[in-house]
Amino acid sequence: MNGPEAKAASAALRRAARASLFALALACAPVAFACDEALRTQVAAAPANTDLRDGLARSCARAGRPADALAEYETLLGVAPDNPDWLLGKGQALTALGRPREAQAPLERARALSPKYEDVWRANIAALEAARDLDAAAALSRAAAREFPQAAWPQEKQSAIERVRLVEQGTRVSLALAREELSGGRPAWQSASILFDHPLTGTRRLLAGAQAEERFDTQDEQLNLGIVDRIGRNWSWGVMLDLTSDAEILPEWNLVAEVGRLLPGDRSIGLRARHASYAAVDVDSLAATLEQYADWFRVAYTLTASRPSGLSARLGHMVRIAHDYGDGSHATLALGYGEEAETVAPGVVQVTRNKSVSVNGVHWRSPAWGFSWEAGWYEQGDLYDRTRVRLGLEHRF
Repeated sequence: MNGPEAKAASAALRRAARASLFALALACAPVAFACDEALRTQVAAAPANTDLRDGLARSCARAGRPADALAEYETLLGVAPDNPDWLLGKGQALTALGRPREAQAPLERARALSPKYEDVWRANIAALEAARDLDAAAALSRAAAREFPQAAWPQEKQSAIERVRLVEQGTRVSLALAREELSGGRPAWQSASILFDHPLTGTRRLLAGAQAEERFDTQDEQLNLGIVDRIGRNWSWGVMLDLTSDAEILPEWNLVAEVGRLLPGDRSIGLRARHASYAAVDVDSLAATLEQYADWFRVAYTLTASRPSGLSARLGHMVRIAHDYGDGSHATLALGYGEEAETVAPGVVQVTRNKSVSVNGVHWRSPAWGFSWEAGWYEQGDLYDRTRVRLGLEHRF
């Protein structure tokens, strides 16, 4: 065996031995914490001993102390900057610390130095996923499949990344049809809508759609355009504009702006302002929502103050109880009560005291395909009751 082959074999044996020691440490977790302090003492007594420091770095990583592990790997790389194991350890520590973009350089260097080191490939892909660079993670997974044709994990990783990409970064198209039966033998209301939800850059998304609404034997067509985004980890905002030409039942234009913030204790709060300009009246409203999250459900309460032009503000209340599951699926029960302004005849907007009970949801059968649904009962003051059913098709690509 020549020099390079011997060196590669020796490195492989050392990695296998370390993997065995790692498995033993996982099986005896309490020992890992005890060994950590003992290794610290030994490293302090022999700071130039890289084997001891390597063991301490690994022990810190196993004990869930990536900052300590990173410090040890930095020291080790100061001695041997091209050691693939230590570059791997540094990259993993940086990813664990929430700094996955910084992890790319040491992991890519380790992969270049040792292209057959599967753990480095895995860590590199994991760091790209953590950085939400899913296109690069998918490309590296495909390269890993070519590099390791006998391994199953690259294909499994590609499938997992594609699932996440569709759910978090895919373009979503929603098609829906709705029908509402009115009491008193009045003609039914019908609507059809299409909405596109397309990612722009980072967390920003563009919303665009159209709908046709038929009520009282009159039909309006509306166009929708909006944008939503996040600011940091806790804030979100959105703006939506609706335009209707020759409107008789829908607003001629409708502008909605909202902002939300995550709060401690698994809570969030949101504010929503709306201005709707009908042919005969303008309606301004302000809504505040407080939402509480639990293990398998969330509860939200919304208070809405609406003020048609020339009238005092009217209050409405809504309680929602939702269960989230799967890749964005949910089922929601909504209960409403209060006064609101609504079109009750072509060109006529009236404030009525309303009650409502409805259930709605989205069920994704796969990351790419799902359906939406809704069923509800609405009491429009003393005018009429409405029974609503809506079905929709959802697609991500």
